[in-house]
Amino acid sequence: MIQVIGRAFKILEEVAIDPLRVWSIAEMAKIIDVQSATCFHIANSMVELGYLERLGTRKGYRLGPAVNRLCHSPAYRPDLVEAADHLLRIYSKTLSEPALLCVINGRKRYILCESGSGGKLKVNYNLTVIEDIYNTATGRILLAWQPEAQVKELVAAAGLPRGEWEEASTIEKLFEELKKIREGNGLVLLNNYYLAQVGFPVFDAEHKMVAAVGSYIPKYRFVGEHSEKVVMALLDVAAKISAALGNRSMTINVS
Repeated sequence: MIQVIGRAFKILEEVAIDPLRVWSIAEMAKIIDVQSATCFHIANSMVELGYLERLGTRKGYRLGPAVNRLCHSPAYRPDLVEAADHLLRIYSKTLSEPALLCVINGRKRYILCESGSGGKLKVNYNLTVIEDIYNTATGRILLAWQPEAQVKELVAAAGLPRGEWEEASTIEKLFEELKKIREGNGLVLLNNYYLAQVGFPVFDAEHKMVAAVGSYIPKYRFVGEHSEKVVMALLDVAAKISAALGNRSMTINVS
């Protein structure tokens, strides 16, 4: 067996026992009996692949979203999926529009679960391509609350937004746009020729943005009273998921 593969799987097996527990590099290094510096490189490679999630500088690691695709179950953040499940179903059944719950890890956007227009929920195991972070309401919301260094990493890998987000054509303009999104919190995008997109952030008990809920609606239906109902209903979903995670002081506007 290639040694580094064995070490990575040993970390994954241990971390998966408690998906929400946060592990330090020192703790993981002890699991595989290596120096912390060696473990750091292994852990960050696992973050790039999506099997670990880095919570920030010196804040530790926990199970990442790619494990959902591997084991075909909501092993990553089951609390998020559980909180969103019935709320997404109700939204879709009431308004006959789809809805989704997304997270960001490293340079990738993941759709954890989504409901179709008939209210059927499924866990999604496929990765959304990196460019979609720029051109979706949920992607922009997720990016808006990331540390500056992480945004720069994504830009280095994917380049600056093009086409549908011309207002963010330079790194300075991108940060200005992300600031506007944070100040507005919710986002309605009408840049696509066919679809209107709506998104809102989800916050945990520590007021940290942990996910985004969104919906995409054909423009011909996103008019008048129906468009208002979509926005308010999705806002309600985001607020209720946040409350389920312990955040009961969520205040959101729409930009």
